[in-house]
Amino acid sequence: MKSPSPAPTFLALGIGMALGYGASLIFRPVSPFSPTTHSDDSNADLPEQPVPQNPPPILEETKENSTDRADFGKLNLDQIKAKLNALNGAPATPETDRKERALVERWASLDPKGASLYALQAISQGAPESLLRAALQTWALSDPRSASDWAAQLTSQDLKESSLREIYRTWSKSDPTTAAKNVASLPIGSARETAVASVAGNFAKANLPLALAWATSLSGAMRERAVQGVLDQWTKNDPPSAAKWLIQQSTEIQWAAIQKVAQDWARKDPAAALTYATSMASAGSGSVMAPGPVQRRFSESALSTFIGSDPRAAAAWLSSPAGSTYFANTAGSVAGRWASFDPAQAATWSQQIQDPKVRENALTSVARTWGRSDPQGAAAWLQTLTEPSTRNSTVAAYSQSIAPYDPATAAQWAASISDPKTRNSTLQGILKNWSRYDPAGASNFSKNYRP
Repeated sequence: MKSPSPAPTFLALGIGMALGYGASLIFRPVSPFSPTTHSDDSNADLPEQPVPQNPPPILEETKENSTDRADFGKLNLDQIKAKLNALNGAPATPETDRKERALVERWASLDPKGASLYALQAISQGAPESLLRAALQTWALSDPRSASDWAAQLTSQDLKESSLREIYRTWSKSDPTTAAKNVASLPIGSARETAVASVAGNFAKANLPLALAWATSLSGAMRERAVQGVLDQWTKNDPPSAAKWLIQQSTEIQWAAIQKVAQDWARKDPAAALTYATSMASAGSGSVMAPGPVQRRFSESALSTFIGSDPRAAAAWLSSPAGSTYFANTAGSVAGRWASFDPAQAATWSQQIQDPKVRENALTSVARTWGRSDPQGAAAWLQTLTEPSTRNSTVAAYSQSIAPYDPATAAQWAASISDPKTRNSTLQGILKNWSRYDPAGASNFSKNYRP
């Protein structure tokens, strides 16, 4: 197999990759500059996976990595290729992969396009995608515009997005203004949106006012990604100011980004976020949120985040005068989330709710969650319920939660419901699904069932 040439045409590269990959399924001869074999973490035999939104760093700064860079830092192209050739056929270990990445980084400092082409061919033979990101990161340090133009021509959408993400993340650290301007030159599509998101955070760190002006000057999906990226950085430090800025923007910008601000603020200070959400706008101040769809979206997002992260604290807040407005609509969500890690306490809290309908909703949420995680424990708890209407709805929820994997037990519990309407509707649902994969079992139960 021949090595990637420093500057082949994309057509030649595509043909070479296809032929090389087919040949590699039969034999892998050792030839100069062939991509090396790789350790098990290459995922060579797995289907292509989506690129994560935040890929890990290309190389951690360990003593071994620093040593490699020191050792390879003075090599010329011929020496680099000779060392890569020597690695070909060596035992596939993380050590050989690490050395290959270090050599590719050095190659990229001398001939970035050649190193990137080498990495691209290596990926087709099982190398991790981080090899290409390593080459492109180095390229972006010296000539980010050329690196961006090259990556934008990649035919693999996943590789294109991960490559542009790395290039623009690197570029925007040193020159965010130019990186932001260059994004518009990329072809329309998800890869450009990925690049926008990579620029936004670093731009906001360098110059928040300019970053905001740039983000709001864009349109469509690009603007949404850019505004969210800037706000992501801003809300880590000052969510009230970010929210104040956002509600002074156009409705479409508010609607696209308000959920992000609410979630970030609620993680940082849920009480403050929710207090802000319930505030009414004073005349002409523009400093608090006015009632309406955007306020509701903010409130729902902040509450959902609060409940998801700390349902016990959310329950306390909802029981206070400040949160009482939301109590009836969210008690069930609190109880279900709480039951996922402490079902007994969640059940105790739910049983103390005064409003019968709200209490019933909370208890059924506990029964569903507890039934999925600990059916025996949930069954023991159900035995303690004596009030008929509460027991009937809770048993129905429990039966439905265990029915997918234990329909016989679910049907027995459903049959114990005292209210005929609730009992019949619950049993019908269980038997209908049961008969799809075990018609004999469902039929046998039906024959022996006596209301």
